Amino acid sequence: MKLRLFICKKTDLRDYSQSHYIRFAVIDLEKSKKYPANYVCMLPQQPRVNGKANNVFSKLFGKDSVDIAKELLKKSLRSESDIEIKKEIEKRLKIVEPKAPPKTKCHVCKKYFTIEKGRFRQRVCLECRKKFQKRKETSTRKKKI
Repeated sequence: MKLRLFICKKTDLRDYSQSHYIRFAVIDLEKSKKYPANYVCMLPQQPRVNGKANNVFSKLFGKDSVDIAKELLKKSLRSESDIEIKKEIEKRLKIVEPKAPPKTKCHVCKKYFTIEKGRFRQRVCLECRKKFQKRKETSTRKKKI
């Protein structure tokens, strides 16, 4: 399959809050050279939500849907000349790219660490926390003796 994005910009639509609406259609150039005949599906803003295939694009391409979406968007970004369409492509690329886990600076050793999921805000990294717990255990043993 030779996949490409067919991007069309509709203007002056009454049923949308914006004056324009940009659509991204995935086409296969091996089927035909003209648009309606080579249509595969529409490119969603998020190909996979929480790892689940909830749209036609994800169901067609399976686990590779995120990689294929990135590849298609990057190719179309290089070839597109319209500024508004480029902004929309960049916006969709940001949505598709995975976010890095949040990092915080440790109050003890001043190193950055990734926050574990929990309900309290972590201020101390795991290594410093373990050191503190060892100190606490040894001090409680001395008090018992």
